[in-house]
Amino acid sequence: MKKLLFILAIAAVSCSDKQPQVQVQQTEATPSTETISEDIDARAIEKIQAFYGKYIFGREEATDSVIAQYCTKALAQKLKDDYNNEFSEGDGYAIWEFRSGAQDGEDIQEVEKIESLGENRYLVHYNDMGNKGTLTISTVVENNEILFDKIINKEE
Repeated sequence: MKKLLFILAIAAVSCSDKQPQVQVQQTEATPSTETISEDIDARAIEKIQAFYGKYIFGREEATDSVIAQYCTKALAQKLKDDYNNEFSEGDGYAIWEFRSGAQDGEDIQEVEKIESLGENRYLVHYNDMGNKGTLTISTVVENNEILFDKIINKEE
């Protein structure tokens, strides 16, 4: 008897023209904080890699416009002051602060790895003429642009 009632109940539900109402709530797709952070990390790492490739280990000159594209005004001023403290004539930026300071050694100049330390800080592992070193770069986002704000250089 229970089986018969069960079968009748199923038949009644399946023959009914009323379908269960499923209400789908439309929500806007908003990127999570984690996704935004990953995007900033990827952009910052790409920018650091490009800066080293072109201006630190590359042959291009770090002009005023280049420094403005990569550095905050505070870091640009520090690099300019450090340059002027080293050289009494001329004008430039102390971009050597992004590397080991080695002048002789193997013909190897490369970034080996860049890792995110969180809080917009990145640890750059580099090989500068056979001298391995690390540098921590702190970044900020200004007008949707990632800029280097502070550097801490440590040789390994």
